[in-house]
Amino acid sequence: MPISIEGIKFGYTESREVLKDMNFTCRDNRITGIIGPNGCGKTTVLKVIAGFLQPSAGCIRYNDTVIGEVPPVELAKMRAVVEQKIYTPFSFPVYDYVMLGRSPYQKNFQPDSNEDHRIVTDSLRDASVIQFQDRKINELSGGELQRVMIARALAQEPEFLMLDEPTSHLDIRHQLELMKLLSRLTKEKSVVCIIHEINQASSYCDDIVITKDGYVLKEGSSDDVLSAETLEDVFGVLAMQYPGPDGKKKQFAFSLPPEKKTEKKRRIHVISGEGMGRQIIMSLHSAGIDVSAGILNQGDQDYESAKSIGIETISAPPFTGYSDKETTDLKKACDLADTIIIVAVNVGKGNLPNLEIAAEYLDKKEVIFVNPNRNLKKKDLTEGRATELYNLIRSKAKCVENTDEVLEELL
Repeated sequence: MPISIEGIKFGYTESREVLKDMNFTCRDNRITGIIGPNGCGKTTVLKVIAGFLQPSAGCIRYNDTVIGEVPPVELAKMRAVVEQKIYTPFSFPVYDYVMLGRSPYQKNFQPDSNEDHRIVTDSLRDASVIQFQDRKINELSGGELQRVMIARALAQEPEFLMLDEPTSHLDIRHQLELMKLLSRLTKEKSVVCIIHEINQASSYCDDIVITKDGYVLKEGSSDDVLSAETLEDVFGVLAMQYPGPDGKKKQFAFSLPPEKKTEKKRRIHVISGEGMGRQIIMSLHSAGIDVSAGILNQGDQDYESAKSIGIETISAPPFTGYSDKETTDLKKACDLADTIIIVAVNVGKGNLPNLEIAAEYLDKKEVIFVNPNRNLKKKDLTEGRATELYNLIRSKAKCVENTDEVLEELL
């Protein structure tokens, strides 16, 4: 049963209109994620969808039913809401608190049925809080209480589950478990949730609604809606897209745009690959440093990162080796650089010129070697030549372990 948001307007005062003619649809048996900058009206629109707030114009329909015409008890059977603010009501045992989710199905003073107890137990188990059932609710941590509130919502057996930042108080494992639970629930329910973590939205939401300044900017499937360009426009950041762990769902890395500076920028050239230099490239660019990169194989994650932020990049087709032009361009980039950063990666005959040329600058430029303590022999596919060059670089360069240490050296 879909939720239709039709021409919604809402303001907390006459002079402050928060929602301005919003239109979108939450489709059946899908997770719809609502994303947008702080203060754009995400929580307000969820409260309007839930029926907690009355719009000044437009209407909300669950299927073809206008929710303003539905009695409160029936509405509670149709949808359950987990709000952003965590409440700690009295000294309820967790089990009794979750049993409150069965209230819409019980008449006054009716004892809890066997079916009620079964549903509550299942809800506690699904929300991973069955072990807390005998504890007092006001003794729980924020993350534990968040999961108990979700269990109570599940106990309502709603057709629609609505959540405002459901993972905000959870550790990483419980965030992932919750999002997987929501995915499973879409076999029987429709889920609407506000999500701040863009990569979670990309991984788990079937559909995305992007809001800004009270309007819907985009809606549709997450694959269609989420892009680096859109996220940069909405949030005012630099965004870089890369494949997720499953190779299917896209993920994003973010950084602040560089500050505009009038003085001459420091220039740094990064020699990397295999995605190992991506964070360094993005961080230096965000700090306002003039960064170049290469030689990188086209399609390499570092290549995609460098191109996405528009920095000068020397590239070569994969599996072909480097041409004279590409190695000449690398030497020019090293000549122009104040500092050369070398990141330890696997080296074969194709990318060996990167190390050979970099080694020529050990006595001419500041050189920083990242990840020098890795087993460099395992990265050597050149019968020892790469190991020889890596050892030379390690003996003369400044050696650091990670991006943070690179930034400490340079900023």
